[in-house]
Amino acid sequence: MADLKEQLIQNIKNELLTKEYEASIVENITDIIAINLIDYDIQERINNTSDYTNEELINSFINCLSIEGKSTGTINQYKRSLNKLFSFLNNKNYDAITSSDIRGWLASLKQVNNKNTSIRNQKNYIAPFFGWLYNEQLIERNPCISIRPIKTLEEEKVPFTSEEIDTIRTSCKDAKERAMVEFLLSSGLRVSEMCNVKLEDMDLDNLIVKVKNGKGGKDRIAFITPIAKKYILKYLNENKHSSEYLFTSTLNKQYTIGGIRYVTMSLSKRCDIHIHPHKFRRTLATNLARKGMPIQEIQKLLGHSNIEITKGYIETKTEMVQASYRQLAA
Repeated sequence: MADLKEQLIQNIKNELLTKEYEASIVENITDIIAINLIDYDIQERINNTSDYTNEELINSFINCLSIEGKSTGTINQYKRSLNKLFSFLNNKNYDAITSSDIRGWLASLKQVNNKNTSIRNQKNYIAPFFGWLYNEQLIERNPCISIRPIKTLEEEKVPFTSEEIDTIRTSCKDAKERAMVEFLLSSGLRVSEMCNVKLEDMDLDNLIVKVKNGKGGKDRIAFITPIAKKYILKYLNENKHSSEYLFTSTLNKQYTIGGIRYVTMSLSKRCDIHIHPHKFRRTLATNLARKGMPIQEIQKLLGHSNIEITKGYIETKTEMVQASYRQLAA
């Protein structure tokens, strides 16, 4: 017991020294720890045996997410986060993982300069797994329950201004880039949904896009503007298009999410404006709200399951609220 206790104190001391604390302060801290541990015994934790492996249970959990209709991208994010956690814990048995283990993992993410937003997201991807284990009676206690919420500074997410949109349009190098910009700006599709749009999903005569198997496995209808139709037709006419998909790479292959982001990143550098594909959705939502479209209809258009998510997309500046008030209260 004494050896383990001394080893623990030494480990804490070494960790503090790596943080460049003064040696005298470190000695005082470790002395206090040693004194407070006198009446306690320390023993190594022995992992409980189980009928299931970590990998088997992760796969079972992933199957449940798939049945619930989670998208492939979302499912992969859950899986990556869980694999990172178990790797950090040296594949410790799922039923032996404690709140301290998870806090240690989250703290390690902080040490390599991950932002609080990213750390919060990592926690949000592993917490449902342990909740599922608890509900399935595979663990006696959910270790994530006692993990306190991770505070983040909410950055103001603003849409493109009309001036920025004009600059983005004039910075497009060809018809395909312009068609992609107009499609994103007018349809409000997610990048993953845009990748999967096929030519047969486009009703250009009626300016309609059929979104099949969107987020949550749901189908819906989206719309495009006449200017988007103009540049889509120009893009299709100027390119040898043998693919079933609307937007394809230079090799005539279906675009990946990364491929579309690469296009917008290149455009961003060219026009010196921060361009993220998701910002087009936010811009569409804000512009429609400013023109009086009911938020319930914007929610349906964007494919949100929760109207609170839609509200978060719409920028409502104080001056906008005041202008609306003056107009309606007059």
